[in-house]
Amino acid sequence: MAIESVQQQHQGAPEGDAVNLAAHALRARPAPAGYWNALCAAAGHALVMILRRQRLVLATVIALLPVLVPLAVAMLSGKQMAQEGGEMFVQLAEHLYIAVLAPLLALFFATMLVAEDAEAQTISYVLTRPIPRSAWILGRYWAYICVASAILCISMLMSFAACTTLATFGFDRNNIGLMLHYDAVAVLALFAYGAVTMFLGAITKRPIIVGVIVLYGWQPMAVYAKGLIDVFTVQKYTTMLLPRLAGQQANSTAAKALEEFHRQVYLQGVAKALIGLAIITVLFLGLSVLTVRLRQYASARAAGS
Repeated sequence: MAIESVQQQHQGAPEGDAVNLAAHALRARPAPAGYWNALCAAAGHALVMILRRQRLVLATVIALLPVLVPLAVAMLSGKQMAQEGGEMFVQLAEHLYIAVLAPLLALFFATMLVAEDAEAQTISYVLTRPIPRSAWILGRYWAYICVASAILCISMLMSFAACTTLATFGFDRNNIGLMLHYDAVAVLALFAYGAVTMFLGAITKRPIIVGVIVLYGWQPMAVYAKGLIDVFTVQKYTTMLLPRLAGQQANSTAAKALEEFHRQVYLQGVAKALIGLAIITVLFLGLSVLTVRLRQYASARAAGS
């Protein structure tokens, strides 16, 4: 409409004013969308696509399976053999949610953020749109974080509620704080694992297979091999963030020892772990953006041959 108004204003003008007419038309065009709008558009599109995929249902079902463990223990165990709820919740949070489900959700969602378009041979058309490559990557990455964090935190909350059916565990302030601590560690793990698996999806043709080998094969061996190699794993830093003596937090006799331990040792480990996770996340997100910019995704079919 702005261009038409400019044309109406210059009707009957001599041909020498054609340059001025074109300049007015260019100035009348709306300003291009900013980086934030591009990032939000990419995130919204990726979120809609994730919610439509069948893998969302499968990932949700798998993430909710730990909820059945404390319920089964509560129903099948006798009163004398009943396990404490705090111990059960700590085991579920550390050995299932953070060590297993966090990398698994990254494999389910983050791996396919770039690889899905590459396999469908539509990425060459997506990248022709006037949107910064980094905004496209970060927007899709943020959609993954929202979905995966919601699934993991809701499942952990349900497991926490299920563990209250066991002995010596309830909805008190200390236990809720413990759950929120594990939630924060799990979300930080999703950030780092998502960046790593997104890079694998951008650079490899079989990202899920490579991701399983790296996260469930190489990483555990690197963690046990103390030294230089374990520095390059996500599990090392998430383990440093876990609450120490978590199973004894309900015991009042361990409160002073726990507080002193946190004061002298644990706070230093938190800073190192957060820095390590931040470096891994930023590094692999940057590599993903660089890969999308430099890699040739066009194929013969996409070229029209």
